[in-house]
Amino acid sequence: MKRLAFQSTMTALLLVVLAGMIPTASADQVTWVLSGVTFSDGGTASGSFVYNADTNTYSSINITTTAGSILGGATYTGADPCCTFFNSSFLGVVTNPSLLDLTGTPLLRVVFVTPLTDLGGTSLLSLTPDFSIEGPCFDSGCTGIIFNPATMRNATGGEVVATPEPTSLLLLGMGMVGLAGAAKRKLIRA
Repeated sequence: MKRLAFQSTMTALLLVVLAGMIPTASADQVTWVLSGVTFSDGGTASGSFVYNADTNTYSSINITTTAGSILGGATYTGADPCCTFFNSSFLGVVTNPSLLDLTGTPLLRVVFVTPLTDLGGTSLLSLTPDFSIEGPCFDSGCTGIIFNPATMRNATGGEVVATPEPTSLLLLGMGMVGLAGAAKRKLIRA
């Protein structure tokens, strides 16, 4: 009986130490995936990005658009450096945010009908003309898109979907329940 109590105490101590070593997965940083995004010229968009509701920032951007009758498609890897008003309802991305002059480079701007949260879920893209659009940057700072029907396209459908990842504490709790069950079985056998 004393041996079982000692083992249980040591197991609990080990779990506490391990809990301090496990990096905490934060539910306030959620990966959102584009789904069914289509454009007025027949092109599509797919990919993902991370949105952190606590800091109102976007990161890990990896979005690709395909060719249509107007645009040839592009791969977007960074947030549009022009705008500090990014929020849970708006995302602007460029192909290379480190360029000093973005004039004419591809820009994708997406407006969400429902603001993004740290809880995940689904949000439709706004299909209001000139809201969710792709086209060339207007100027060196990419403060806007060149509004020309020959060089831009509007989103005609799509949504973003996210499922938050479980936190480390949830995983730790499940592990502790499992160990408690094992200890109980040992106690019953003894």
